[in-house]
Amino acid sequence: MATSTQGMGETGLARRAVGLPTAISATFGLILATTVMVTVPQLYAFSTVGLIAMVVALVAMYAQIMSFSELATMIPKAGSMNEYVRAGLGPFFATVTVFVGYFAIVIFPGSSEAFLSGTILSDPAFLDLGLSFKWWVTIIVVALALLNLLGIRAFAAVEVPLTFLLAASLLAFGVAGVAGAGDPIQGALPAFDFDFELLTSLLGLALFTFVGVEYTCPLAEELRRPERDIPVGMFVGLTLVAVPMFLWGIAATRYFSFDDLSNPANITNMNVAIAIFGDTGRYWMGILSVAATVSTLNAVAAGVPRIIYGMSQTKQLPRVLGWLLPSTRAPAIGIILVSIPPIVLNVTDQPLEGGFIELILAGVLGWGLAYIIIHVTQIVLRVKEPNAVRPYRSPLFPIPQLVGIALLVVAAINIFPDPEVESNIYRAFLIFLAISVVFSFVYNAVTYGVGKMFRPVPLAEVQAETEEIAEVMPETQA
Repeated sequence: MATSTQGMGETGLARRAVGLPTAISATFGLILATTVMVTVPQLYAFSTVGLIAMVVALVAMYAQIMSFSELATMIPKAGSMNEYVRAGLGPFFATVTVFVGYFAIVIFPGSSEAFLSGTILSDPAFLDLGLSFKWWVTIIVVALALLNLLGIRAFAAVEVPLTFLLAASLLAFGVAGVAGAGDPIQGALPAFDFDFELLTSLLGLALFTFVGVEYTCPLAEELRRPERDIPVGMFVGLTLVAVPMFLWGIAATRYFSFDDLSNPANITNMNVAIAIFGDTGRYWMGILSVAATVSTLNAVAAGVPRIIYGMSQTKQLPRVLGWLLPSTRAPAIGIILVSIPPIVLNVTDQPLEGGFIELILAGVLGWGLAYIIIHVTQIVLRVKEPNAVRPYRSPLFPIPQLVGIALLVVAAINIFPDPEVESNIYRAFLIFLAISVVFSFVYNAVTYGVGKMFRPVPLAEVQAETEEIAEVMPETQA
């Protein structure tokens, strides 16, 4: 039976409130993070293999977009991943997917992202206000929570201009660096030296450069033309990140030895910026890094709470978690919930104790598992529901899905070159996965019953819920 949406007309999400620029910005903003600007130069420390790893990761993400675009345009709901997997594999797997694919990034990469910008702002050489990084993390996260409580238009008002500012700035750094501005010590990239084992061990870090392409999907109910805005937003957003990011990584190799680039103690994005533009580069990159953090955490604060909202409507989370502010239609409880982990983990020094690379790659493992489940869901629904209306159809089915799954599995099996770091990454991920599985089993068993939680929800029923939401939610004029 379709979940009732009675009463949502006054407090439902702001239907059809934003357009394609917001869709592009949601994808771009999540992908381009300060942590990514740090890890990309470190990838290039492993010779040309790092560049090849980025190319392979980009191919994997374009394949991922194909599956997400087909599913999201079939089921344009705020619940995103949860809704697709419910229809393909059942509520249990849907809940696990959301926990490892969305909640994990709030806890792992999200905390690392906040940490890096907090560190930059607390550096007296950049901004001497006497505040520790913990205070800056708290200020940034709380400010973004308040912004998102103002609604989707407030999110878009910040995210859209930030997208173009960040893209233009990073492109300027990349082009100037590749051209040899400042005082480069060597040519771009070393001699070609391919090592397959090294390539597979770098795929996880390379995937982190581009994960998050799907953050347009939770905005489906608020986009004016989701059948167009979702696929175009993801494809354009990813490409808008990829071009300057490749140039940025190549530029870094002109100014530092590969041993220096591989040192995780350095904030390499700041070092590279200073090498290219001197003191101007320091302040420009500092501002750019903080802007990237704001953009990324803003996308998280917009996307994940809408997933929580969608799950509350399907009884996979308590109904109270779907409460929206009547004045702005913002998913208030979800926004508060996703704001807590980055603050708590940074106040307790977890990014310092565990190492931000470990936190990042533990999140990548969660993302990777969720992405594999999404590919499987797309394959299952294409086979089970061949005649369903698909505004976007993944081309060359099932080749992109099978290639995407294979690349994600390879990345997960050999997640990092250092065995000790790799062990810590697996431990953090497996603990979180175990918690996710237990919660999903217990909560769905109580809500649906053990038998029904493994039974896929008919696609027609999930789509009927979408239509019911559309009927009770008045369109919001731009």
